[in-house]
Amino acid sequence: MELNNHTIREKKLQKLKNNLLIIFIFALITFVYTIVLLHVGQLALTSDSSFHFSRVEEIYRNLSEHHLFTFIASYTFNHTGVGNFLFYPAVFLYPWALLRFWFNPINAFIIWYGMFIFATLAIGYYSMLDFSKSKTRSFIFAIIYTIAPYHLYLGIYNYVLGEFVAYTFLPLVFLGAYHVFWKDTQKWPLLAIGISLLLYSHLLSVYLVGLILVCLLLGKLIVQRNFKLERILALGKSVILAILLSSFILVPFVTDFMNQKIAAPKGGFFFLMTAQQLIDPSISNTIAINRSVGIVILLTAFLGWYFVKENPRERTIYFIGLILLCSSTTLIPWSSFKHNTIILNIIGKIQFPYRLNSYSSLFLSSTASLGISQLMEHTNWKYPKKFVWVAFVLLSFIGYYGSIQPVFDRIIAANHNFLTKDKGNLISLPINALINKNNYNNIFSYLVLYGETDYYHKYPAKDAMAYNQSIYNNQVILGKRVVKATPKVSANKITYLVHKNKTEKNINLPVIAYNHTQVKLNGKRVNYTRSFRGTVQVKTKQKNNQVTVSYQPSKFFYVSLIVCWLTWAGLALTWALKQKLGMRLTGTGRKLRR
Repeated sequence: MELNNHTIREKKLQKLKNNLLIIFIFALITFVYTIVLLHVGQLALTSDSSFHFSRVEEIYRNLSEHHLFTFIASYTFNHTGVGNFLFYPAVFLYPWALLRFWFNPINAFIIWYGMFIFATLAIGYYSMLDFSKSKTRSFIFAIIYTIAPYHLYLGIYNYVLGEFVAYTFLPLVFLGAYHVFWKDTQKWPLLAIGISLLLYSHLLSVYLVGLILVCLLLGKLIVQRNFKLERILALGKSVILAILLSSFILVPFVTDFMNQKIAAPKGGFFFLMTAQQLIDPSISNTIAINRSVGIVILLTAFLGWYFVKENPRERTIYFIGLILLCSSTTLIPWSSFKHNTIILNIIGKIQFPYRLNSYSSLFLSSTASLGISQLMEHTNWKYPKKFVWVAFVLLSFIGYYGSIQPVFDRIIAANHNFLTKDKGNLISLPINALINKNNYNNIFSYLVLYGETDYYHKYPAKDAMAYNQSIYNNQVILGKRVVKATPKVSANKITYLVHKNKTEKNINLPVIAYNHTQVKLNGKRVNYTRSFRGTVQVKTKQKNNQVTVSYQPSKFFYVSLIVCWLTWAGLALTWALKQKLGMRLTGTGRKLRR
């Protein structure tokens, strides 16, 4: 008995050593992937960069004032009180904001970027290990999936950072779905945890994943014509757990977004590409364009059949990846769907079909890892396997830096033309604006390049531009008089000092009004109305007025936050108890037949 216990302890110790080794290797790889970016210390901004950098700046300044939660934009987004923090998840921006307390703004971003490169490596590895039980394949998958050009395009080139973060958790989501739909239903929490982490990252990714999972479920029902009760229960439990873990994200949508006529990005099908337009940049393995999936993914699409033809499970994964890859191009007649209201309402929310590249990269990386691992294991190498592994990692470094060369090219092209502070004309951030630690704050003197007016209220098309401009130009409307004013701001609060005459009854402030917006007039809480601009409007007879606008979420928000924390704590405690008892993370229930 003692010998048996000793053997168990030895196995656990060896497993711990193996895990620590793989974590160390991934940390080392991440360091190599980011060290040059840290050394350069400059960024050329474009696309969604100023939107996310402004969000992080708001969180950072609020944390500096010892305010944990950020609800509305008071310091950034031209002090309009826009609620993109309410309706666009900001959970994973907090580590970036916290890094600002120890590092300069450029390094803080690059370290944060590196954190998610590392997380993608680790989650990719352990997800594939659970799926395939092969350490070789898991390591290969983690590398290929992490440095897939579309992933790098999202993170370090185009700064589409919500989608970049969501990409990290896709392997976990589909691993959980695999277990719920086909394999071990005892592992149903994986699906809930994966979906929750997606909800913390990027809501549109949740919608896309939902569409894909529905298609997979329908495919299972059509092919196998059964979905056992235990799988229905596992799916139901996953949904409930996901709601508990992410309810604090959902509550503001219910209380302040639904049925409020708030503007959101327009649906449709834009930036369409032909198959040839996908193939050409993919061959060059560049991240300079959203159409590139990289040479490895492209070769897998053409050659993957050879490795999967004998295995139904792997064959299915390959076909899913191939279908998603083709669906990102005009092989699917996206343009013709623009006139179909049903399809437009369901699928049109994705906006850009090239977004499917995240998912084709996931599935085809799985097939690529299968093929490469088979070649590695079945080939008689002249050198020890360790040298083969080192060569593979070194090749990944070459591929990675070859892919991100456009990042450095853009910095060089800027020719030291660093972003200067806007002189007060309030224009959009110049494309490819060059920043370093010294001029970083100049970003916030400009309009956000894309997304400045997201989550304003909807206006008639003929009035939208004028209303938007009046708001972000801080124009206070007093009857027929328009006054440009400079507010005093603090965490989640915007204060205007307004001087009016007797004939002017209303003060129409350039601060967006939501259901849980609160207003104080001269120190007293007052009711307000929503103006024709969708902003706060108060009535007063006094000439000199101090109007403070803030946001106070519903009590359900704080209740949901407590529920979330308790649920995470419960999951952690359950996992710890199972580890202590020597059980698997998700239980040791009997294996279920399909």
